[in-house]
Amino acid sequence: MAARLDLRALGEFGLIEAIRRRAGDAGRAWRASIGDDGAVLRARPGRELVLTADALVEGVHFRWRTTDARSLGRKALAVNLSDLGAMGATPLGFLLTLCLPGEPGAVSERQLDGLLGGMLAEAKAAACPLVGGDTVRAPCWSLQLTAVGDVPRGRALTRAGARPGDRLLVTGSIGGAALGLRLLEAGRPLAGALGGFARRQILPRPPWRLGARLVRARLATAAIDLSDGLALDLEHLVRRSRVAAEVRIEALPLARGLRAACPELGLDALETALHGGEDYELLFCVPPAAPSARVLAGRLGVRLSEIGVICRGRGVRFLRGGAPTEIRVGGYDHFKPSAS
Repeated sequence: MAARLDLRALGEFGLIEAIRRRAGDAGRAWRASIGDDGAVLRARPGRELVLTADALVEGVHFRWRTTDARSLGRKALAVNLSDLGAMGATPLGFLLTLCLPGEPGAVSERQLDGLLGGMLAEAKAAACPLVGGDTVRAPCWSLQLTAVGDVPRGRALTRAGARPGDRLLVTGSIGGAALGLRLLEAGRPLAGALGGFARRQILPRPPWRLGARLVRARLATAAIDLSDGLALDLEHLVRRSRVAAEVRIEALPLARGLRAACPELGLDALETALHGGEDYELLFCVPPAAPSARVLAGRLGVRLSEIGVICRGRGVRFLRGGAPTEIRVGGYDHFKPSAS
């Protein structure tokens, strides 16, 4: 059994000091970081700041019986990096509000060490240092992160730039993380391909670096990361752009093995891929004259699929064999879980 960490004996400031030592120096971009009342960033000329916030709350986003502390720490930062990438931003640093149960024995040293170790390993790989935050006693574990990045002035990718004729591209594959969650919740053995689905859920690997590459190449007109399901996230994008989208079902890059594995859990593979969420892939639009998905994939070093087109009108329409087909637009909604 792991040694118990008595947070009441350590105290808030002892915990903050332990985190400060672990995080190390924030780098030259930050004039002040952990240890002051606020972090001071040296903004670069000709750049604009991009800020994003996300949270992982015990019982809502994760359960200890289906994840480990190190993976949770990495995921907490990875999902924020995904948001920065969707805006075309380069990460600069992040703030952490760490909420922990204060009862004796509620937090083990192994958990806290693993969580910080995973998060700071992700931070080092992304050159995105921990620069401040807060520690709070709470009824359950909660990791609330605010990440900061920057982008050339006037060049940030948004959801509002799509235009009729633009082509829709998506990275990687979809549906694997949602199936992984169902497998973990069901307590199924995770050998072989099933283990890969579980890893997609526990430890996503967003292609966040792609956003800045798209900005540098002036390739994308709009973008969004896939956190709530492709159908719902695409609906967000077309609503902000005041356009419509047509999606070819046959072109959707379903995760390998999804069609074979879903029936064992009573799931429909297409529904899982469109509405399951937490894929953290990048969905983006390119102008009609942009190179093909295959050419762009080789140039950008990522897997890409062209799945549809932006058109006039409103909403998202799905086509099967070129003919319209009825598919509900849904995805995860924190306040409407029964309808998602």
